[in-house]
Amino acid sequence: MRKKFIATILLGLLFFGFFVKAGVQSGVIIRLQNSTGAHVFVKALYPDGFKSLGVYTVGENGRILVKLDKLEKAWNTEYRKHGRLSKTLLILTIIKDGKIAIESLNLNNHSQTATIKPEFKPLKITSQNSKNIQPKAGYYQWLDDSYTWTAPTIVAQVTPDSTTYYDISYTYLRNHNVGFSINVFADSDWTRLTSYNWVQKNRAGKANASTDTGQDYYIWMDFTYRWERWGIHIDGQTFYEDYVYIADFDPSTLTGGTSKPSNAQTPPVDKWIYEGNYQSSGYPAYYQFHLYNLGTNEFSIDALKFIEVLKRLGKISSAAAEKASLIGLFLSVNFKYESNNAFDFDLFLHSPPGISHDVWRTKSTDMDTVPILYFDVD
Repeated sequence: MRKKFIATILLGLLFFGFFVKAGVQSGVIIRLQNSTGAHVFVKALYPDGFKSLGVYTVGENGRILVKLDKLEKAWNTEYRKHGRLSKTLLILTIIKDGKIAIESLNLNNHSQTATIKPEFKPLKITSQNSKNIQPKAGYYQWLDDSYTWTAPTIVAQVTPDSTTYYDISYTYLRNHNVGFSINVFADSDWTRLTSYNWVQKNRAGKANASTDTGQDYYIWMDFTYRWERWGIHIDGQTFYEDYVYIADFDPSTLTGGTSKPSNAQTPPVDKWIYEGNYQSSGYPAYYQFHLYNLGTNEFSIDALKFIEVLKRLGKISSAAAEKASLIGLFLSVNFKYESNNAFDFDLFLHSPPGISHDVWRTKSTDMDTVPILYFDVD
């Protein structure tokens, strides 16, 4: 009886040890459709930027296992020390038969499997995005260069007519997730990945004002922009990917004023949306707008000022900078995670009774069309 009891304890300890080990060896199984034989270069976002998780070859079962042991620990440490937390973000550069697909994944804490159907296109390796390094063979990737820049960025702007005054407020809610798009320049074109860098901060922020008549007003906040240039090596030949994204934001810097910082700007305005003609009755506001009136979960913020900085420093390629300027590149901000809004924005326009006003708001277009929180009154 005693031997049986000891054997039971030992067996339980064995299973317990296996469970603990399996828990530590956390990871995700990624199914890649139509990708047998492809080489997959995987990167994960850490607090200090993307890091390579390795290069995988897709077998007959169409799956790869990516281990994420150190990633969760790194972000938990970042939140404890600096109050910033980001959800798991993976980027996969998939090469097969001379074609390329760059895909992305957001994973929650319970994700164990994911499926990707790569959208392959021909890989055009040119002198601008590659170099030959024959006869070195193999498949690998590395961070070739990077740059981080923190600056105020306009998140809302109002240009009124001469008779309008208004109340405006912009708020970030503590520990709510904000999604920032990832823009990548590869194969001669900019692409916006489908996944976001979801960031939450352990502090709140608010800017609000009641303006004088006919007064322009801007609201801005400090964002940390990051650029990374990655080299991808494929059996003797290398090409590069340029990534531009928001790594962090500081809600405590939410500020408003009648003039904007010299290095802050809105994205290019490509479309004016006519909200309508409004007759003022004095009170209440003749026009009001709230964040949910956007009709989407996204708004855009500027990326071109950062591109200018990178170009001036000789970081980004001339091809990438020129294409960004040509299309009016911006960064998309997703303010809704699950059912929770991270930001709150309210605008109430007033004027003396009996005055008619035409109200416009704006959108920016690059690869996509996304609203700007920029309003004009005529």
